[in-house]
Order: sequence, then structure tokens, then C-alpha cells
Amino acid sequence: MNAERATRFGGSTDNVLPSVQWLRAIAAMMVVIHHINFHTDWLREQAGGAPSLLSSVPWSFGIHIFFVISGFIMILTTKNFGEPGAWKVFLLRRLIRIVPLYWVLTTLTVVVLLMAPRSMEIAGNKLSYILSSYFFIPALRAPDDLRPILGPGWTLNFEMYFYVAMALATLWPRRLGVAILTVAFVGLAWYGRDLDKSTPILFAWTDGIILEFILGIFLGLLFETGRRIHGAWAVCLILAGTALAIPEFPWPAVFSAGIPAVMIVGGFVLCPPLKDSMATQWLTHLGNASYSIYLSHILVLRPFRDVWVRVVDGPWSPLLFFCSGVVLSAAVGCLIHTLLEKPMTRYLNQRLRASPARAAPFAAATTT
Repeated sequence: MNAERATRFGGSTDNVLPSVQWLRAIAAMMVVIHHINFHTDWLREQAGGAPSLLSSVPWSFGIHIFFVISGFIMILTTKNFGEPGAWKVFLLRRLIRIVPLYWVLTTLTVVVLLMAPRSMEIAGNKLSYILSSYFFIPALRAPDDLRPILGPGWTLNFEMYFYVAMALATLWPRRLGVAILTVAFVGLAWYGRDLDKSTPILFAWTDGIILEFILGIFLGLLFETGRRIHGAWAVCLILAGTALAIPEFPWPAVFSAGIPAVMIVGGFVLCPPLKDSMATQWLTHLGNASYSIYLSHILVLRPFRDVWVRVVDGPWSPLLFFCSGVVLSAAVGCLIHTLLEKPMTRYLNQRLRASPARAAPFAAATTT
């Protein structure tokens, strides 16, 4: 299947753009490091040491790279704007990609919570909170805490919100749909600039972070024009984006994180293709498993720390824990991707292709 057919099929551009997979790998491992730093610093405190210098680096910036990539990929892989049933095909594809693994790991978290109720403090109605977590509805776990029961899933609340908005945009021709989506998100971000988490749904759906998806869309449109930059300029763009991301300026998210993220992603996707190597092959493999790594690592690190403090001791313990935890998180994520995520996604995609109800719009979306 050629790239054009794959794109119209609603598939991935990963084979065309391996750099996107590398970025996904980097972003996922940044989030892993962000979370493992909390556990490493706890170990250091127990040993009477100071927090690591790594803790001062904003590793959580990886989520902004994910958001820009999401907008970038969605505009490249959605070519059937304005066609009958396009919005249904788009949403089904995204639900198949996102929901199954998230629900499996969310259910695992719920089981753990039932077995150890004190492991998580939930303010308000627990049943309502858990249902909100399953259906990507922002809800307060505790005052000022908008994470769902599977913590990393808070970004999926934004992703699914964007997917619904993108599906609605496909009701119009492409230019008009993108324009409507852009104006709507800018207006929502402007409206929500003074809101707080006391209204969790409205606060999340008007958060300025949603504009990072729009930045990704326009980067994708630029990519489609065929414009590319020299490798040296691409490196400069990536380094400049990184330099802007590290200080964490107290600006709106679209400026403090969105602009640096789109610079980094732009440097990767607009540069000439790099030669394949052992390093890029590893990055591609991690990128393929990045969703599993991202969702599962939080379930790996805390039990791993509990075991670690019982069996390992010594001055090098925090450093060894950090290195071991990063490797273990990546390994478990890759295993989940291979044994669970890929088979589920493949099976559901086959069912989608075979569904008579989807045959007509699906065929329209795949016809060149």
C-alpha cells in the first residue's frame, strides 16, 4: 500500500515519517523520567541526600510534543473532509487506537483501588469519578487535581476532545473545516483564560493547551506544501525550541510550551531524512510502543520502588533505581504493546473493515 493510499485509509504516516516515531519515543521517555524523578528524590531524601539536578529539568514537556504531533498526524491522515460519513470513520479509527488499552489499564487501576482503598484519595463521589475517568470527562480527583484514576490519562481527555472537534471539522471541506476548528479553539482558549478548576469540564475544554493541536495542524499543512529546511537549520530549530522550553516561562501554554514544541517537531519533520542506524531502529521501536509506555509506566514505578527499598541499599541506590526504572518502564511498555495493544488494535481494525455498516464510507475514505 503506497503512502497516499495509507493516508486516505485513515492509517499512519509512520512509515513515511520515521522521525515522528522517534519524537514519540523521546516524548514518552521524557514523561517516564519526569515521574521516576519523584521516586528517585524520595529515595535520596530517605538517605539524607539532596534532590537530583535532573529534577529541575521540565521533563513533562514531552506531553506538549505529543499534542503537536497529534495535530500534525491528524491533518496528514485525514483526507476525506466533506465526504459522507467521514466523521464516523475518523472517530472510529481514533476510538480503536485510544480506548481499548486505556480501558484495560484503567480497569487494572480500579481493581488495585478496590483492593487497597487507601492507595488513592478521591474527593466526592467515587463512582462518578471512575465513570468520568473511563469516558474522558474531566473530573476532580481532589481539589486542584484533574487527573483521572489512571493518572497519565489526563492528556487523553484533551486528545479525545480534540478528536471529537476534528471529526466535526470533517463535515465541511478541508480549508473551511480547519478554519472553523482554528477559530473555535482560539475563541475557547480566550474565554477560558480566567477560569479555574472549580468547573473542571469547562476549565479543561477551554485550556489554552488545546491550541497546541492547532499548531500541529498548521505544521502538517506546511509539510504538505513540500517545503523543507537544511539539516543545519533543523538542528538550530530543535536547539532553539529546547532552549525556550527549559526555563518554563510564566506565559500562556501556547507560548511557553506550544511554540517550543512546534519548533522541535518542525525541526524533526522538515529536515532531510536521516540514515537508518541501530539508534534510530531502537527509537522507532520505542516510538511504536510509546502509547503503551506512556500509559503503563505509572503502574510500574511505584511497585518497583516498594520492592527496591526492601532489597537494595547503599549510596548508589537512587542512581541505580533511576536507571533500572527507566529501562523497566520501557521494557514493560514494549511488552504490553506487543502482547496486548497491537493484537487488540489489529482485531478491531479488521472488524471495522468487515462491518457492512462501515463499508460505504470506509471505501470512500480509501479510494484514491
